[in-house]
Amino acid sequence: MDIHRQGKKVPRVVQFLSQLAMLGLFTSLTGCGPESEEAALLEDSSAYTSSAWSGSWGSGWPNRWPTEPTPTEPTPTEPTPTEPTQPPTTPAGSPVTLPIEVIGNEGFTRTVTISLSAQDVQQTLRFWMQAHNLSYVDKASIRFNNGPWVNLNNTTVAVEGLGKAYGGIGGAFATLKLSLAVPAGQLSAGDNQVSFRFNQTDERSIGFRVLKFNFLRTDGSRVLADSAFTQDDPANWTPPYSDAASISAGEQLWRSKTLRRSYKTTDTIKARCMDCHAQDGRDLKYFNYSNHVIIERSKFHGLTEDEGKKIASYIRTLPGVPNPGRPWNPPYQPGPGLDAKPATQWSAGAGVDAVLEKDRDMLPYLFPSGITAAAVSTTTNLSAREVPVMFQLPDWNHWLPSIHPKDAWGDVFVNDPLNKYYAGEGTAPNIPASVRELAAQVRDAGYGNYREKLFYPNRAWVLAVYNFLSPRYPNATTAKDEGYSKKIYSTALWHVVKTWEVMQEFGLEDHLQKLFPSSRDARGWMLNNSFDTSPNLLKLPRELPGINDNSKVQFPYFSMAWYQLALILYNGNHTDGADRGAQRPLDWSYVPGFIREMQTVGEGAPPTNALLTEWLVKGMQATANSLKPNAPSGMGWVPRVAGDPSRLVVPGHMTGWTDMTAEERRAIMQAVLSAWWEKTRTYAVEDWLNGGGADQSELINGWYDGSLGNRIWYMLPQFKHHGVEPQLVDTIADWAQKVWPQADWSEVKRATCKPQLHYFICSSEKF
Repeated sequence: MDIHRQGKKVPRVVQFLSQLAMLGLFTSLTGCGPESEEAALLEDSSAYTSSAWSGSWGSGWPNRWPTEPTPTEPTPTEPTPTEPTQPPTTPAGSPVTLPIEVIGNEGFTRTVTISLSAQDVQQTLRFWMQAHNLSYVDKASIRFNNGPWVNLNNTTVAVEGLGKAYGGIGGAFATLKLSLAVPAGQLSAGDNQVSFRFNQTDERSIGFRVLKFNFLRTDGSRVLADSAFTQDDPANWTPPYSDAASISAGEQLWRSKTLRRSYKTTDTIKARCMDCHAQDGRDLKYFNYSNHVIIERSKFHGLTEDEGKKIASYIRTLPGVPNPGRPWNPPYQPGPGLDAKPATQWSAGAGVDAVLEKDRDMLPYLFPSGITAAAVSTTTNLSAREVPVMFQLPDWNHWLPSIHPKDAWGDVFVNDPLNKYYAGEGTAPNIPASVRELAAQVRDAGYGNYREKLFYPNRAWVLAVYNFLSPRYPNATTAKDEGYSKKIYSTALWHVVKTWEVMQEFGLEDHLQKLFPSSRDARGWMLNNSFDTSPNLLKLPRELPGINDNSKVQFPYFSMAWYQLALILYNGNHTDGADRGAQRPLDWSYVPGFIREMQTVGEGAPPTNALLTEWLVKGMQATANSLKPNAPSGMGWVPRVAGDPSRLVVPGHMTGWTDMTAEERRAIMQAVLSAWWEKTRTYAVEDWLNGGGADQSELINGWYDGSLGNRIWYMLPQFKHHGVEPQLVDTIADWAQKVWPQADWSEVKRATCKPQLHYFICSSEKF
């Protein structure tokens, strides 16, 4: 279903052309205002229930494995598994070093030895593990001692939690928690061997990682003690070669060595290592890709073991490059404490274990002192960097393009402004300096010239992505070709990787206020590059987006994931409205549709209204400035577009409340509506006319995806029905009577509501 079927969609990158035109960079501008979210998916109502779950928030930071693994996803009434009723078995041998990297050629195997007691091996046990990059079914196998190999797929294992909801093995989560039954008789008292095997390559991946594992008893308790494991510490890693000649040779190989597409073919590619990664390889050091992985990846692309070691030596010895990340920890994954760390560590994220188990777990972070309007006021700044979410953002493997634009499009790309803006390569005219050259000048000048020197050239580089890709968007023929989708998507990925490179290499991430002095955020990117990377913005086909297994979850999941990254990296949270409009840097109006779709495509319809609340709050805060609702281009307070509280009660989002109590739902509605009203009431009636969202001749019938007046008409009795203070609702209705005098708003004040499928209908509705 097309989320944007109700209106004409204009790409966001076109929206800033008017500003560039004023600078003499462009001479034309086309565009239109934002459109509304589509109508609710009522046909899916049989999958939902209007009853609310009960439960408490819990307290503090979620305490997950290795403290409390759960072999199956808990239901709302299930207790957390108890602490072990039997003491964990301590292995007699050396601790197992984690992670276990099962990475290499097809058939590559890693085996570890653990010790089990006679008492435990006589029980029914399950083997539990957390694994990274099980990106397709039957990619990996496991066996116990000399037993048969068991392929890992969604039939042989039980995937836990939202990892299962979003596709399991081959699905959207790059890191999964899963378990499988240990066949009877395959374990014995004393030492046992557990083997992991990489079965076959898809000609891109070369393996997977086991981050954690254990055996679980029937009561959920762990068999192996924490002392059975130790963590590999990158601080102890050394380069394979330490001599200057080898390191220099590694850099030359990185920058110029001709590569094969894979070791299974003799076909070569145009891209070099430096083209798909950061130009100096800093991403491999920053995210701590091991020597073993770098060597094996080099061999995958046709290099020798010695050449791989030289490249690894070059990466290990890169000067001045921090290395706080890990390959399985998604870049910028939000979590508490990130803002207190140096900006150089921000990209490492809060870690995969910061991902919440369910949507309602966001509540203590959205409302740390209880659900109040003060917590979400437009005068405060909720840090999207610090609020954890219930889904994994793309890991670095999912940032890297699967095919470089040079190999996708050839010289057409090489000589396009898109490539020339990056590093000066190619023949595109009228580009005097590359983004990299300008970024170096900004750094060398102490960042005082950041906006003057780099801001608008960077915008032109972003526009070049649209100019290059839009004529190539999939059509009726190419949309049937998965390889073509990968070309489009990979070109956008290349751009976001290279933007990461520029932001990191030239230390730009913590200088946002040099660009926007009134910004409430001190760190961020220059523009919303990640928003433009979403499959939705790239017009990829839903059936063949070229991501993972192409299942129905991939398109909406990765669209939402890149939107969430945009909220984190650059949400336009500055009070003066400069360089921000109704559709940029985020197209606030349709993101709620993708939040809803995260329910409809997820197995079991996982709720998402805490996530929706975060977006509404950030939308209100980003647009709360000194400009009026009728400011040009939606640069002021635009409640139909950003921070629209009606989304909390429209039919399509009512299923998003299923893991919260009725009181929690009421309190959130009360808080958001109160914060919205405190800002809305500051504007005079005339501020809402002539471009402010109100028309005193329009038909007011309560269509919830219609005009601002219709949305307010629809939402007020809905909020009152759910327990929001009647006085607040009636006060807003009295104000609306002045803005839309053609309607009798007393109907809203006295309306009654009744259940209808999974939502409610009110007597005031006329559509």
